[in-house]
Amino acid sequence: MSYTLYSYSCFDDFNKADFYKLESYHWEAETPYRPDTYFKIGVVNDELVAVLKCYEESPKAEYINRDDPVYLDSCLEFFVAPVENREEYINVEMNSKGAFLCEFGKLKPERCFASEITSLSPEVETFASVDDNGSFWGVKVRLAKDFISALYKTDKKNIMFKEIRANFYKCGDECETPHYLAFSPVTTLPPGFHNPECFAEFKGVNY
Repeated sequence: MSYTLYSYSCFDDFNKADFYKLESYHWEAETPYRPDTYFKIGVVNDELVAVLKCYEESPKAEYINRDDPVYLDSCLEFFVAPVENREEYINVEMNSKGAFLCEFGKLKPERCFASEITSLSPEVETFASVDDNGSFWGVKVRLAKDFISALYKTDKKNIMFKEIRANFYKCGDECETPHYLAFSPVTTLPPGFHNPECFAEFKGVNY
């Protein structure tokens, strides 16, 4: 199944876009933990932008440095293959303090930190608030074409966001109840989120 990747001229328009819910649950404890988790994705001012949010009080957040193992904390994750006809993908994993891990490559054993390739970086912002559904925290991730170009070693003109593949996750390996939520179901072995064949397709159109 494919989804629509809209382009927006400003963040005000993007902010009005609907969220999708993560409803695929994996490797659960006997008493499962399923915090309501959502994402939206779009192209804003020629950047690929994703927002994830989770209804969760007091999320575990011990790590504070870039490329720390934030997946051990309460973690929101954005995995994306933004360049057509390339197998490599980017993963950005974030906790509620804004600490993030970012890697690039093909299969999990072949990956390296993005910081080993380029001084450019994804832009990560955190937020937290309360609404009628309770307390939530979230992250906004912005991937500029300059950053993507540096990782893929390709000209920016080849990055058009006409068709991308992506998945979105919520996890917490060392939380009180470990949990693993995904948007597009992870159906392959070995278990884990580094399964790009399970990514969802997003096809770009102008808003």
